[in-house]
Amino acid sequence: MLSHDELRQRNRKLRAALDEKQLATAADRLSRRLLALDEYRQAKRIAAYFAVNGEIDLSPVIDHALANGKRVFLPNLDRRALRFSPYFHGQKMRVNKFRLPEPDVGDDEMLAPAELDLVLAPLVVFDAERNRIGMGGGYYDRSFEFRKQADISKPTLIGVAHEIQKVDKLVPQAWDVRLDMVLTDEAQYAG
Repeated sequence: MLSHDELRQRNRKLRAALDEKQLATAADRLSRRLLALDEYRQAKRIAAYFAVNGEIDLSPVIDHALANGKRVFLPNLDRRALRFSPYFHGQKMRVNKFRLPEPDVGDDEMLAPAELDLVLAPLVVFDAERNRIGMGGGYYDRSFEFRKQADISKPTLIGVAHEIQKVDKLVPQAWDVRLDMVLTDEAQYAG
């Protein structure tokens, strides 16, 4: 069995090998699946991300959400966790220490993770049990650690990925926060 680091490396290469047509088709298929979900339709504050390095593109979802009066938020690094900044078309952006774009807003405009309704989380590896491996920084797990409490079910955590990123089984680590669902360009995995 491959280690988490080996799986992460392998899947990043698989993802990076997808061409523009495959990426566009995957984004379209995923967005159609996502827009049909009650979890999406009922959400007012949605966290998304800008795709890099072959991640599944959420631009169609972001465009639909903004056109339908939903508020979209993108992650901002806050020391060892995340806060979420409002995003709109034409938003002034800055680049963080990982060279990822994030909205250039003041601290008072950012939301804490618990204030969101729906989080669309990127991932590198996942299994059908909704375990995920991210980029390795632990930002999502630290940010949503409060979701491990039995009586807390908000925000809804949906991992989004290409189906090629799925593996048979992951052994979760003690700090991992299990997703409520994983949605891919080909399937849905829910509890």
